[in-house]
Parts: sequence; structure tokens; C-alpha cells
Amino acid sequence: MLCWVVCCLMWLISALEESCSELPPVDNSVFVAKEEEGQIMGVYLCIRGYHLVGEQTLALSLSEEWEGPSPECRLGHCPEPVLENGRINYSGPVNAGDKIMFKCNDGYILKGSNWSQCLEDHTWAPSLPICQSRDCDPPEIPSHGYFEGESFTSGSVVTYYCEDRYRLVGTQKLQCIDGEWSSSCPTCEPVQEAPRPAEQILAFREIKDLCGATESFVRRLKESGLTMEEVKYSLEMKKTKLKADILLKYHS
Repeated sequence: MLCWVVCCLMWLISALEESCSELPPVDNSVFVAKEEEGQIMGVYLCIRGYHLVGEQTLALSLSEEWEGPSPECRLGHCPEPVLENGRINYSGPVNAGDKIMFKCNDGYILKGSNWSQCLEDHTWAPSLPICQSRDCDPPEIPSHGYFEGESFTSGSVVTYYCEDRYRLVGTQKLQCIDGEWSSSCPTCEPVQEAPRPAEQILAFREIKDLCGATESFVRRLKESGLTMEEVKYSLEMKKTKLKADILLKYHS
């Protein structure tokens, strides 16, 4: 097969053309070399009707050897399309402008476009789809929770529950629909227990009694004309006398 090799190096200072080192031969290709930022780079271009497989660009090392393996130019304008668990209605090399159709096998659903076209730049548009299983992966298990349900096939349902003293937040029932669960996994949050009525009444009474005692103390303090320091001293004296009385009673 015809092999075209073109190697053109333009030195910015001397403006002299120099030949490249020996190039790896690639059938049905054109090789163009040029200097970019002091580095000699080479690019393989496949002729019409062929597409590139491998690295398109090679660099010339200091030893004047082209680095990296040479690519291939294979028949067909675009890379061969692949669809796992599906079928493609084409045969032979694909040329620019050709359209192909995709269909998934039973038990799989197509994710993406059901067709694609080979473009002049050797790419597919829209991008190639995939065939995804209609069954779902096992669902997540929330902390302090669990689910009931053993089947994860398309259409199956699992139900979530929480442990004692925890409440469910989110959707309780999830259904597998074409490989995906209908909702995100719920969570189990601790239940905040409210105080019992008797405790609430007791707490209210204690607060009410404390407020009343405080108001009475302040009122009596104002009526006596004593300062806080005098009241404190009087209480300390009474405390000392009380301790002395207890000691005398204990030793008598």
C-alpha cells in the first residue's frame, strides 16, 4: 500500500530546511514535522478513507530518534463502533457521513442516542451510547436501619425501616426502574423524646418558687436597709455559730 512521508523542518534563525531522521513507516499516512518551542514534533495524518489508531504525535529526542511507537492507519474514516450487550447495524469500514443505529439486547436499556454519524474529523456524533442493565445494584443500607426485599430486578420494590428510637427520613419504598432506584436512600435519625407532663409541671413549679423567693429576699433586704456585705457577714456568723452548736451537741 502507498506510504507517503513528508518531513519539513523550518529553522527560525537560519531559515534552512533540514531533513529528519528516519521515520517509522506507516501505510496510508502523511507525516508532517515542524519545530514548536525548540522541540521538533511530528504528526501522522491518515489519508481519506482511513482512521488513526495510536498516538498521532511523535517527538524527536536529543539523539535524533523519534520517541514512541508509530500508529496505524486503518481502513474506515471513523474508529470501529463498539456496543457491549447490544447490536449495531453496520458492516465494513465506516466513511464520513455514514450513519449507524444502535439497539440493546433484552434485559438492557440504551443510555444515549440510538444513532450516530461519522464526521470528517474522525469522530462520532452524537457520542456512542452504552447498554445498561435494567436490574439495579443492591440498595444502600442506612445507619441504624435496614430494608426488606431480596429482588433487585427492574420493577422490584424494597421497603426501609429504622431501629427503635429512630425515625425514617425520606422515601420508605424504593423501586428499581431501568437500572436505577426511584429515590435516594433514606436516613434514620434519633427520636427526640419530649419531657413527661409531670416533669414539666415540677420544673415550672420550681422556677416559680425560686422567682418568688428571690423577689421576697430583695424586698426584705430593701426594707432592712442593710447592704449585701452586711448580709453576707451576718450569714457567715450564723453559719459559724451553727457549726459550733453541732460540735457541742456531738461531744456532749
